[in-house]
This record gives sequence, structure tokens and C-alpha cells, in this order.
Amino acid sequence: MNNEIKVGLVGAGAVTQVEYLPVIEQSKELKLVAVCESNREKVDVLSSRYYIGEIYTDYEQMLREANIDVVIIATPNYLHTPMAISAIEYGKDVLCEMPLGLDASEVNDLGKVVDASDNILMSAFNGRFRPDVQILKDLISKGELGRISFAKAGWLKSLHEERDGWRSDPLKSGGGAIMTLGIQILGYVSWLVGLDVSSVVAGFHTTDRIEDSGIIFLRYRDGSYLMIEVGWTLLFEKDFTYFNLYGSDGVALLNPLKIKKLENNRVIDLTPSNIPKHPIKESYYNMLERFIDYVGSRSVPQHGWQDAYEVAIIIDAAYRSAEEEKEILL
Repeated sequence: MNNEIKVGLVGAGAVTQVEYLPVIEQSKELKLVAVCESNREKVDVLSSRYYIGEIYTDYEQMLREANIDVVIIATPNYLHTPMAISAIEYGKDVLCEMPLGLDASEVNDLGKVVDASDNILMSAFNGRFRPDVQILKDLISKGELGRISFAKAGWLKSLHEERDGWRSDPLKSGGGAIMTLGIQILGYVSWLVGLDVSSVVAGFHTTDRIEDSGIIFLRYRDGSYLMIEVGWTLLFEKDFTYFNLYGSDGVALLNPLKIKKLENNRVIDLTPSNIPKHPIKESYYNMLERFIDYVGSRSVPQHGWQDAYEVAIIIDAAYRSAEEEKEILL
């Protein structure tokens, strides 16, 4: 097909194997042309399951030689900004995993390169594209829950899950549980309730140079609050994730989605009956469909580098608050 979008995928870790490759394989608009991965053996294994036209171990070589329109970046955190900048400079559109940079300054530098080019960059806020999150977004936008007063969210990962080398190196990861897990939570929460934050307070438990758990408390300018807890030392077999939202007229929970509304002194159940069973997998299908739309329209009205920059400002403030042991005013 002449209108196929030719994809170069860099990084062959878990998110590529579990999410990107299956979605691209089933897409009628996307064609996987090249994969770049420093570990050639890993790609050779994947090529037995997926058709991979060209394999590269050198990223610049892929950008120079491969006939690709877009680059999907799913590499360790410290490579996101330089790889995205290189792709833009080679005239490619970019979908990049979060975080876009190790701090807000890096994200802003990347944004300047994007804005000076004719290419687009979309931040991979896949949590925003979960079907249950989109249902909740619609309810909030319609005012069904009334004035939002408080929200809390958490992601506690099992201690049994091993973490590879780069995640334990702050120079490559940018941080620990807050950077890895907290930024994902802020990705979808910021879309649901915004980030008009007046102050940030955070506290971490740190081992081996990075935090393995932490709490962030955000005060909003309208008087509402958001609390986030993350950690990767949970002594359970499975992750524990949640998001609770409290409004003047109702409440909503995620994982699983439940919505209750107070109407005429009666509690009404607004929980949909047809919620997809695999919201994470659905989120990547939906996100790539939106990316395809953005490539076609040549604009990124939502989920661009600016959104990632706003999230990075909050993350930076959280690290500063934990280090200085004080509230950070924004």
C-alpha cells in the first residue's frame, strides 16, 4: 500500500515485545521496516516471531539508510532525548516512550528542536488511551462527578520483578520508582484533572542511589489535592494499582472501573457494563491509532512534548522536595 507509514523501531525490550510489535503487526496503516537494538541476539529471537525487514545495531545508521517515515523510541530513559532529536533532524516523525527526558530542561530542549522542524513528536502517554480512563475523562468533562476535591493514585510493583542495570543507575534512569512509575501515573492523571498545581511535597525511601518507594502530594490552585504513592518492593506476586477520584456529586475508581453518583439523595451506579478486560493492551492500539492520525494531519494538538514538559516540572519538584525536605512552590 502506498499510504503505509513505514516504521523504524528502536529498542527491543519488554514494551516493544509485549505492546508495540503485536500492534504494528495487526495494523493496516503501519509497516515495520527496521528495528534497531544493541543486543543483536534479542532481535534475532524476535525475528522468528515477527517479520523484521532490516536489523540495525547502530541507530544513526538506521536513520541514514532505512526507508522509514517514523521512529518509535522504546529505549532506556537517558537515550530518549538524544534519539528523538536525531530522528527529528533526519526528518522523521517520532513517538517516544516516557519520560521524554531525564528532567524538564531536557524535555524543553527537545521541544525547541521539534518546534523548529516540520516534523511531529508524540509522547507515549499510553495510560490516557486506556478505555476505562477515556470513559472517566468523558464523565469528568461533562461534570458528572461535580467539583473534584481529592484524588489519590498508586502503583506498587512486586519485589519479585527483576530490574535491569540501567534502571538502577540514576545517570541513565533519571531516578527510581518516581521516575519509572510516578511519571506514568501523572501521565494519565494530568489528562483527567489537569496540572494547575501550586505546590509539591514529596518523601522517598532511597536505597542504592535511587528511591525504591515514595509519596508525592500535590496542592492545586483551586483547593483540590492529589496524592501519589509508588514503590517496587511490594511483597505480593502481582502489582497493586489504583486511582480514586472524589467529587462533590460522585466518586470513581480504576482497576477495575467503578463510578457512583449522588442524585436526588440516591446513589446511582454509572459503571459501564462493557469495559474491555485488557485496558493496557487496548491503550497501545488506541495510542498508535492517534499517532497515525497525527502523522496524517501533521499536528499534535494533545499529548505532545508540552504535556510531557508539564509532567517533568512536577517530577523535578518532587525530587527537589524530597532532597530539601520542604514544600516546593510552583
